[in-house]
Amino acid sequence: MASPNVVIGSESVRGDAIAAKVHQDIAFLTDRLGRLESQAKPNPQVMKVYKDMLESRYAVLEWLTQDHTPKN
Repeated sequence: MASPNVVIGSESVRGDAIAAKVHQDIAFLTDRLGRLESQAKPNPQVMKVYKDMLESRYAVLEWLTQDHTPKN
């Protein structure tokens, strides 16, 4: 199912384009977390920031892929 259009300010943006960007963000953050975790002493504050960002991206992706069709 195609993602709905998303209105940002006065601009309508294709939901699937946003979903593609979110997928790229998830891949980047996952890779970055893996690299940080492989360090001898990863910075816990930086790890938390990346984990929070990753959780946020997953939430956005879940929202974009929900069925937003009105139920009668």
